[in-house]
Amino acid sequence: MIDRVTQVFVWLRRRSFFRVVQRTLVMLMPVATIGAYFQLLKDGIFSPDSLIYNIFNFDYTMPDVFWNAGNAVSTGMVKVTFGIFGIYAAYFSAVYTARLYKKDSTMAGIASVIVITFCSYLSEFSRSNSMQANFYSRILSINGILLALCVGYIVGQVFHFLGKNYVPSRTEHVLRIQHRAWNALLPTIASVALGLVLGVIIYLFKIRLLDTYYFKSIISSLENSNNLLIIILLTMLTSFLWWGGIGYPLTSLTTSTNSGAALANMNYALRHGNAQDVPYKYLGSSMVHSYGIMGDASIVLALTVVILIYTHNREVEAVAKANLLPVAFGSPNGLFIGLPILLNPIYLLPCLLIPALNELIAAGAISLRLISPSVYPVLSGTPGILISFFGSNGNWPTFIFTLLLFTLDVVLMIPAIQIGQRIAEKLTVYDEEEDRYAK
Repeated sequence: MIDRVTQVFVWLRRRSFFRVVQRTLVMLMPVATIGAYFQLLKDGIFSPDSLIYNIFNFDYTMPDVFWNAGNAVSTGMVKVTFGIFGIYAAYFSAVYTARLYKKDSTMAGIASVIVITFCSYLSEFSRSNSMQANFYSRILSINGILLALCVGYIVGQVFHFLGKNYVPSRTEHVLRIQHRAWNALLPTIASVALGLVLGVIIYLFKIRLLDTYYFKSIISSLENSNNLLIIILLTMLTSFLWWGGIGYPLTSLTTSTNSGAALANMNYALRHGNAQDVPYKYLGSSMVHSYGIMGDASIVLALTVVILIYTHNREVEAVAKANLLPVAFGSPNGLFIGLPILLNPIYLLPCLLIPALNELIAAGAISLRLISPSVYPVLSGTPGILISFFGSNGNWPTFIFTLLLFTLDVVLMIPAIQIGQRIAEKLTVYDEEEDRYAK
């Protein structure tokens, strides 16, 4: 059975799009890892609503000058890494697509950057009458990386069909560079023309790509529902979008108590001294964070643990070790990109099923009164495994249950790692044979 599944995944991974995506994301691992650490600093230390900030009472113990500088640096680094991550993704996606077909990859990358930034500008420009160029839009963010990868891939395909073959050289004189630039002119013009068409369509029809309006309805339905079936289905949908490179719905979920149902639960718990009989036992906002995704612990942290214990690939282990700290505190993008999990067929089923299974088991435990519902607000930067503990006001049975649930998630991740190792071995052989054939 595993051999058949492996063959299917190998076939998928050999498709040009998935090959390009995997190579692009692996190349961008350093950028994502740096961004993950500064995200940890921004949300975990230089945020008044964070756990670490309040534990160490930084409001009094940290000088204002140091806090302002740290907040500015961490926020700025998050913006230049995750805020414009789509530019890097579009560039390398076009580069690796062009390289598959022996075309000029550098010019393809530049053309894709022009296209993605132009679409980003017109997408922002269509929302207001301001003439100020603003490229920090949702299109360029790491949470909308799917569009950037597709733009880069399409531009690379334009170079595939219109560009001339290119053989890299160690030294290039002016005449050779001039000849190279002339050969890249036609596919570059064609790529930019496609970008102009897409940008004009965005502008004329006021298309808001990755608009919050569509995601807010999903988020609101998930957070405010007390229907377990709806919660599980919407959790699977948001997990699928996250896996597919559209992370806005999942990252926008909060553990806040602003909704009427959440406030009713908290008020009941405060009045009665416990949360066992709150009116909304299966409220989505608490079920998703406390048990479904556990602040990304159910998928990314569980996968990190499996990699460190089970695999023998030094490079993969190094990526997992480098991202262990940010992942533990809810900043998973370094491993999400560097492994990669994003658009990796191996991890699709775990991403869909594990959070849903967690919520189902947790709902059963709540109905049997084995654990207490999470009704209290949780500070940002709280490790995922501790969210249910703090959300239930320090209920120890809930904490033990969450540990057992996390252990189950780790076990469920092992088959994906096994299949992944087999696929990596087969793809290595395939790439070596392809290189020999090319030579």
